[in-house]
Amino acid sequence: MRCRPLRLAGLPVITAVAALAATAVLFSGHGRAQDASPVLAADMCERVIAITASPAPDAPELFGSFAFPCAASADAALPVVLMLAGSGPTDRDGNQPGFRTDMQRALAEDLAGRGIASLRVDKRGVGASAAAAPDEAAMTLDMLAGDAARWTRAARRLAAGAAVVTMGHSEGGLLALLAARRVAADGVILAATAGEPAGRTLARQIDQAPMDDATRSRARRILAELIAGRQVDGVPLDLAPLFRASVQPYLISWLGVDPAAIIESLRGPVLILQGDRDLQVTVADARRLAGARPQGTRVQILGGLNHVFKPAPVDRAANIAAYTAPGVRPDPRVAGLIADFVSAVVPRAAGGVPPAAGPRHPADRPNG
Repeated sequence: MRCRPLRLAGLPVITAVAALAATAVLFSGHGRAQDASPVLAADMCERVIAITASPAPDAPELFGSFAFPCAASADAALPVVLMLAGSGPTDRDGNQPGFRTDMQRALAEDLAGRGIASLRVDKRGVGASAAAAPDEAAMTLDMLAGDAARWTRAARRLAAGAAVVTMGHSEGGLLALLAARRVAADGVILAATAGEPAGRTLARQIDQAPMDDATRSRARRILAELIAGRQVDGVPLDLAPLFRASVQPYLISWLGVDPAAIIESLRGPVLILQGDRDLQVTVADARRLAGARPQGTRVQILGGLNHVFKPAPVDRAANIAAYTAPGVRPDPRVAGLIADFVSAVVPRAAGGVPPAAGPRHPADRPNG
């Protein structure tokens, strides 16, 4: 089924080191273009969504896919799960160039089968939103969080009074937390989300990375300066993929942010999903997040699942191979847990807060 655009005014990144090296792809504007007519599951239909990336009159557009049960009537008010992808050039379906997991797309199909709509989005510089990529030196975590907040408003309009839940995968979980401080969703799902500041994770990974002692020492010193908020000149060529001058503003905005501190002040219910065979984020991360806000937070540790919530063995190579294994989908427990969480969430409109105003159809274009 093809729908006209509706305009509303992982290789996996195994380590933080790899994530930052991948920013060259993210900011170059050469992310993989989205397939114009993807094959849809029998029970899921889609409509392309576009929002503006800022209130400026000449602002570029960001694009996503609104998925819903094909059997739903045109005016049905369905709960909407906004899906925010992880770091690097990960697109709305959970894929990177040359590395196809289809995690988010498969979850959207599973949720549609349970009567739940979803909104999957391409972040700046990726997929159909490639043209919205700023100069690398201008990118900050705050900019991406602002985009996530705009998508939350779009989801609110699409839900038409039903519940809106933001789900962030991996680094997308941090964006979900930051966006919720600007525009509240009715609930937040953190899927395989780190529980400590990225600077701490990166320091540990530098210590474990295969590099000579002199390079490791230089990397530690540069990282310490960036965590302190100071840019570093004269980065050696061998460390430029990680610490080049143009990416340092983003690193400074990101490295010190503690997701556990953010979740502590968050309002509304939170669901934390974590596979116990995840090579990137650990069960300890999930526990740390939950410990920062035990009331209103549920943690679900899923046995035998990897970073993209697919069944995987303990062996590292086989675990990574499971990311893209043909015919292997996210474990059905994941969609079931998401659906149960969504069904228990009370829309803010039901509590006396009106839903976002405006139509749900073409020309509804939020700029905020």
